[in-house]
Amino acid sequence: MPRWRPSRGQAFDAILAAVAMVLGLSQVWLGWSDGGVGGAVHGHQVVRSLLAVAATAPLAWRRRAPLPAVAVIDVALAVQVLFVVPHVSFLAGLVPLTVVTYSAAVYGPRRWRVAGLMAAFAVQAAFYARIPEERIHAEMVFAAFVLLGTWAVGDVVRTQWHRAEQVADRARSLVHERDAEAAAVLAEERNRIARELHDVIAHSVSVMGVQAGAARMYFDTDPEGAREALRGIEATARSSVGELQRLLAVLRNGDAPAGLEPQPGLGQLGALVDQLRVAGLVVALDIDGVHAQVPPGVDLAAYRVVQEALTNALKHSGAPTSVRVAFDRTHLDIEVSNHGMPNRRSGSPGGHGLIGMRERVLLYGGTIEAGPREQGGFTVHARLPLGAEVPS
Repeated sequence: MPRWRPSRGQAFDAILAAVAMVLGLSQVWLGWSDGGVGGAVHGHQVVRSLLAVAATAPLAWRRRAPLPAVAVIDVALAVQVLFVVPHVSFLAGLVPLTVVTYSAAVYGPRRWRVAGLMAAFAVQAAFYARIPEERIHAEMVFAAFVLLGTWAVGDVVRTQWHRAEQVADRARSLVHERDAEAAAVLAEERNRIARELHDVIAHSVSVMGVQAGAARMYFDTDPEGAREALRGIEATARSSVGELQRLLAVLRNGDAPAGLEPQPGLGQLGALVDQLRVAGLVVALDIDGVHAQVPPGVDLAAYRVVQEALTNALKHSGAPTSVRVAFDRTHLDIEVSNHGMPNRRSGSPGGHGLIGMRERVLLYGGTIEAGPREQGGFTVHARLPLGAEVPS
C-alpha cells in the first residue's frame, strides 16, 4: 500500500495549526498576552488549555474538512467567552476564526458555505454578549466588515478556481476530441490505403497469371520466351509479397473492404495536373529522370502525395504551385510548393491530409516534411525509397 504523503498546502496548514497552538498554550501557562479582545485573564488554566487546542488544532484540516473545522473553532471560542473567561486571544483566537471563515468560503460544499459565515457571526454575537468593549458601534462595524470581507474574498477565490478548472477541463476535452478525430481519420486513411494495396496486389496476381500462361505456351517452342516470362513472374511475385506484407501491416486490427478499380500512379500526373488547372490552379509540373521500375505501391503512394498536396494548395491558397518529381538510382523525391499566403477563409494547409500523406510515406520507409516557406507559401517534400524493404 502506498504511503500517504500530505500535499504542500496540508503541510502548511499543519504548521499553521501547530504555531497557533503553541502561542495559545504559552499565553495560558506563561501569563503573557497578545492583546486580543476582552478583559483580564485569570484561572482555569487546564480548561483554557483545552479550549486553546480546540480553537487552533482544526486549522490543520481547514482544506479537507472546512465545515467541521469551522464548527470546532467557533464552539471553542464561544464556550470560552460565555462560560470560562470573557477574553479572546488575537493570535490563538481571532486569527483562527478569520482563517476558517475564509476556508469555509473557498473549500466548503456549495450548499453549506454560508454556514461558515453564519457561525462566525454567532461567535461574534457571543463576544458582544460578554465583552462590553465589543458592543461599541465602531467595533461592531469593524468586526462585521472583517468577517464579511474575509468570506467575500474566499468566495471570489473559489469562483476563480472554479473557472480555471472549467477552462482546464475544456482544454482536456478539446485535446481528447482532437486525438479521437485524428485517430478516426488515421483509421479511415489506413482502410483506404488497404483497399488500394489490395487492388495493386490483385493486379499483380493477374499479371502473374498471364505470364504463367505465356510461359506454358512458349515452353516447348520458345524456351527463351518462356524463361523471360518466368523472370517476369518472379519479379512480380516478389513485388506482390512486399505489397502483401504492407497490406497486413495496415490491417493489424481488421479487414477493409476491397475494390477492383485500377489504381493511379505517376504516369497519371499529367492528367491530375490538367484537372487542377481546369479548377483554376496554376500548376507547373517537372519530372526529372526516368525510372521505369517503380514498385506499384510506391508509384501509388507518390501519386497520392502529389494529389493531396495539390488539393491543399487549391483549397487553402490558390496561388501558383510547382510540382517536381525526381528519380535517382535508389530514391524518388517529390516536392510540391505553392507560392502564396493561405487564404483567410480556409486557414493554413495541413490536418487530415497531412496525416494520410505521412501514413503512406512511412509505410514504405520514406520521409516527409511539410511546412510554411520562409518567402511565403507552403511546401511538401517527400522522399520514397525504390525497392525498399518493408519497414518493421
